[in-house]
Amino acid sequence: MMRTHLLAAALSLLVPRLLSAATPDTAQLRQALAAAFGDDVEIARTELSSGLRERGGTFWLVYAAPRRSGNYELAYRYDYRDPVRPENPLYTHVEHTSYVRVGEAGCWRRREGRDVCLGDTIILPFVVDDYTGHTFRVTRRALPADEAPPSPEPFFGVDTTGSGAIPNPLAAHLRYLGSTSYEMLRRNGGGSTVYSAAFEAVAPGRFNLAVASREPDEAPPPVSAYGSIPVIIVPRGQPVTVLLANETVVGRDEKHGFSSHSGNQYLTTVLLLQPGDRITVTYGSRPLREAGYGRLAASARMEAVPLGAPVPVIARLPFHLGRDERFNAWIADHLPGPEN
Repeated sequence: MMRTHLLAAALSLLVPRLLSAATPDTAQLRQALAAAFGDDVEIARTELSSGLRERGGTFWLVYAAPRRSGNYELAYRYDYRDPVRPENPLYTHVEHTSYVRVGEAGCWRRREGRDVCLGDTIILPFVVDDYTGHTFRVTRRALPADEAPPSPEPFFGVDTTGSGAIPNPLAAHLRYLGSTSYEMLRRNGGGSTVYSAAFEAVAPGRFNLAVASREPDEAPPPVSAYGSIPVIIVPRGQPVTVLLANETVVGRDEKHGFSSHSGNQYLTTVLLLQPGDRITVTYGSRPLREAGYGRLAASARMEAVPLGAPVPVIARLPFHLGRDERFNAWIADHLPGPEN
């Protein structure tokens, strides 16, 4: 019975809700959020969004522009209304918590682990549906005064041909660094060797990156646009608009002392880079002949790809972002313009 109740509780947080006929009072929401932001964050604009293929329900999207660097904790809660069991809801209220790391203007977003830099805009999604009683809490911790941008970690991968002969039609924008491999093992025996290609952004550009796999003695296969990665490289320091990536969600029943924990991810498929950023793309795998639990600790690490391993096939495709994929619809109209 307890497991059934826990499952029902978790599903109630994740199952999309139908669009409510009631229009949320966004003016009241904005006033409450602005008070929580204080002088640290400016609300550039807001809008309502609903009907995404990825997830139903109504969201209030806030375009936030931080005025001060730091590590922010953003929390909001609302009174829970259960459409299935309104007389006996699973929760009295729900709390969402997210963290936003804001660097100084011109910061290294990926290298420093920053979500945004000063000058950037971050889109914050708030669940509204037909819930009421929204309250907001925002706290900020200053960045360490002596914090310096970390240097890139040394790359120990190798060219899989051993001769530097991997054709790269994206060399003017995305330098191929080499390939690495690691063993993905199963506890009951067996597993796979996974191969990845590493790249470093070198100049602005806008394109889709596709990486296929071939055996060393085979001709390159045709590269499909399916599964390719939309990439935009902007000049160092150019402001961008990004979407909050994830948050934790806790449903609480204060009457009975019950809570359920889950999370939301607002992921997009596009990669926003600047020169110096590095990415890794998986391009192939091979089954392991011998593997087992005993090899896990020693083998689950990145290693240089040996000769004879599958070879990456790199292709440049025209830039394309599927608006219906994941949460791309929220970011598509705010991406940097075309670059050659």
